[in-house]
Amino acid sequence: MLNCKEAIEKRRSIRQFEDKAVAPEILEQIIEAARLAPSGTNRQPWRLVLLATPEERQRIAGSVMQPFVCEAPAVFVCCLDREAFVRVTVEKRMNELVEAEVITREAAQYIYQRKMPEKTEEVIIPDSGYLDLGITIQNMALMATALGLGSCWVRLFDQQGLHQALNLPANILPVVLLPVGYPAQDPPPRPRLKRDEIVLEI
Repeated sequence: MLNCKEAIEKRRSIRQFEDKAVAPEILEQIIEAARLAPSGTNRQPWRLVLLATPEERQRIAGSVMQPFVCEAPAVFVCCLDREAFVRVTVEKRMNELVEAEVITREAAQYIYQRKMPEKTEEVIIPDSGYLDLGITIQNMALMATALGLGSCWVRLFDQQGLHQALNLPANILPVVLLPVGYPAQDPPPRPRLKRDEIVLEI
């Protein structure tokens, strides 16, 4: 298994996979990497749907615009849960942080004063929710790499069609597809900006 630095350096967007199943225990390690991701006020708004059989993957075939996605032996549908952003859920998560002595009760009270939706149907997912999900998916992609697998972030799909195909609850919003499997390609590193191009001098 690769260490963190090795996984970061080796990770590529893989679009060709071997016709080889991924063992359930390996997929569970990827799910655990997602579960342990950090999030703002510990909201943990991510939800995952695992499509690990041909029949399950075929359900989304009509909503996916890149065939390689459904050719992978496993696909994670990475979603956001609107219920994570309603007041009652946020206050529950904040109380957990107070009890863990991560923040003070005074700080929690300050946050409670913010305007928050009371009902799920009122939720407009904030930018921070998408950031939380991005951290989660990167955890998953790096864990997949460390375990000898490949993956690829995919945003090009019919969101509404996929939602209907999987019969997801109204509060669940599919955001990213993460196909996972044993790589059948070894692409070279993509061009990256130099260090001095990303670190700004002030």
